[in-house]
Amino acid sequence: MKYCYRAFLLLVLVFLLSSSPASSGNNRADQCLSCHDKAYNKAMMSSYIHKPFQEKKCFTCHVDGEDLPSDSSQQERSKRQKRSTITWLQKHYEPARTHFFLLPSNKIYQKLFIQIKGQDNKSRVTSIPLPPISELSSLNNDETHPEISNIQFHGIKRGVLYSAIISWETDRPANSQVLYGIGKFNQKSNLDVQLKKRHTISISPIRPGKTYSYTVTSTDIHGNKSISQPQTFSADTPAIPLPETDISMQEGTRADKLSYKLLAVDEFYFVTITASSPTYMSIGKDDTLRPRITIQSPGKENTPPTTHIALRNSRETNITVCLTCHAGYQTESSHPIDVGPRRGMTFPDDYPLFDDGKMHCMTCHDAHTSKNEARIRRPTKQELCVGCHKSYG
Repeated sequence: MKYCYRAFLLLVLVFLLSSSPASSGNNRADQCLSCHDKAYNKAMMSSYIHKPFQEKKCFTCHVDGEDLPSDSSQQERSKRQKRSTITWLQKHYEPARTHFFLLPSNKIYQKLFIQIKGQDNKSRVTSIPLPPISELSSLNNDETHPEISNIQFHGIKRGVLYSAIISWETDRPANSQVLYGIGKFNQKSNLDVQLKKRHTISISPIRPGKTYSYTVTSTDIHGNKSISQPQTFSADTPAIPLPETDISMQEGTRADKLSYKLLAVDEFYFVTITASSPTYMSIGKDDTLRPRITIQSPGKENTPPTTHIALRNSRETNITVCLTCHAGYQTESSHPIDVGPRRGMTFPDDYPLFDDGKMHCMTCHDAHTSKNEARIRRPTKQELCVGCHKSYG
């Protein structure tokens, strides 16, 4: 009976250990150590070891919470915190049902964030997954030019200056510009880079008593440019009113339902997003998301490469994550971080820095293990400081 009781306690202990957070972390670390085991074993021979590294908690410092496979609490983020990390790349200030965007693929990873704003100025943010551009179908250049049609003059308006409004349509998304002048095309409007099929341009200043010649131009995403035949307008030219639906939205529009299409144009994403009704729209990226790396597992050269889980960016890994545990670090006696060298000062080559030349926590400390106390990069604190502050030696 005594042996059965001991066996029962042993089973309970094994169950508790296997379901503990530390064990869960180790199971996740097995994914890392399957490739990095030699480096890990070598580093463990050092005298001073970072505790998460020693406990094989690789995900604690290196992996974004959304990539954790089982901890749902870590997958939830505050909406306010998420919005603070988004950089809005393009904003469309004219309402439309369908919006077109051309975005460089080397600047955006994993997700596109979309902000939809109605007439009441209330907005919501959603996201769509962004696959690698190599997985998308290509929109090839057929080397034809956009077809310009339905050119219309909408009259002359008086504000601070007189202005004229011109509109036209194209058979594909393109930018917009008007060339104009009195007798010759020696003036041009601002270039509207927003891609669209229905174009409206306001040109000013206009002298009301004069007759102007003008032509409209549009260039598509491949660089194919079209220029219309010359036309004229003056104060006596009959004006066609702009339809209200072209310049405004119905009150209360939310445009909750979205559909989208992604195509590749060389190294750019061509994104088409359609809402259920006209809306303003912006598109952006999350600065904390990083590219997923394709890797080949050692000894498995005959199997297809796998995609590495997304890692935190260098700022998070080298500052943000550190301060989650070492919250009391930034005191008057601490060395500042995220700063560059003083005039006439240079950093040693073995002191890691951000791409912009500024220092971070790992500039002075080794990330995982070291033979030096506090994992500093020199045998003593004085030698560490003199590496940059040479006059202090």
